[in-house]
Amino acid sequence: MQKFKFAIIGCGRLGTNLAICLKSEGHTPVGISAKRMESIQESNHWIHAKTVDICPWNVTQKADVVFITTPDDSIEQTCRQIINHNGLNQDAIVYHCSGSLSSEILSAASNEGFSVGSLHPLQSFPVKRLDGNPFENIYISVEGSPKAIALGKIIVKSLRARLTEISTKGKKMYHAAAVVASNYLVTLLELSRQLNITAGISEDIALTVLTPLIQGTLNNIEKQGIPHALTGPIARGDIQTVQDHITSIKQSLPGYLALYKTLGKYTVPIAKAQQNISDETLLALQDEFYGK
Repeated sequence: MQKFKFAIIGCGRLGTNLAICLKSEGHTPVGISAKRMESIQESNHWIHAKTVDICPWNVTQKADVVFITTPDDSIEQTCRQIINHNGLNQDAIVYHCSGSLSSEILSAASNEGFSVGSLHPLQSFPVKRLDGNPFENIYISVEGSPKAIALGKIIVKSLRARLTEISTKGKKMYHAAAVVASNYLVTLLELSRQLNITAGISEDIALTVLTPLIQGTLNNIEKQGIPHALTGPIARGDIQTVQDHITSIKQSLPGYLALYKTLGKYTVPIAKAQQNISDETLLALQDEFYGK
């Protein structure tokens, strides 16, 4: 596999773990940079890069690949600073690792003829140094110029991850999907927790008691896919149970009623795809969720 020299700009949790794993696969960290030297030194305890500096253009000049792993609002400026200080060698490829931004944010480099792309791992990194390889078997999205995509595929393979190639224009929608699956899942579980607390279950275990059900549902989705993993009152056309839910939530937790109904609206079409309940029942369910 092609080996390369790389620089990391941004010594946060993602940048540090990325550098550690790339180094473990035989790639050479020639430099790392961050705004604070304390952060650089902490990360370099594991990375052992040859050059460290708070000025990114001082660590990128010998790199074949530059990864900008700063917060999103610093990516464009960081790239421009590197270009303005002639911080790239002529064949360098520049990536950022934002989930929501496309490679177009690196226009300061692409306008000068450099290949640019984005690499985004669908994974959270809670600490700077995770045991093992946190990239193994996760999906990493790649988009950008043809040369950046080609090398991106090599990088993903080197990290022992799985590749998903997306279009530059599709980056915002891709990130929205990740937000719904991760962030809004927390919101959904908070709804469940509040319902349990209102039902009289101790706050200490209001979420814990749902854990086997949550895990079982995720397993069913993985094995059977959507829509076949859907169970419950909507899937079986149990209108009375849905009505009872709406009445109880309206009385005890009215602030959550709109969310419950919205989720129901978008669950009915999934139940319809199972082809187990009549059109008449489906219409009746829709009336419950779209009604007063």
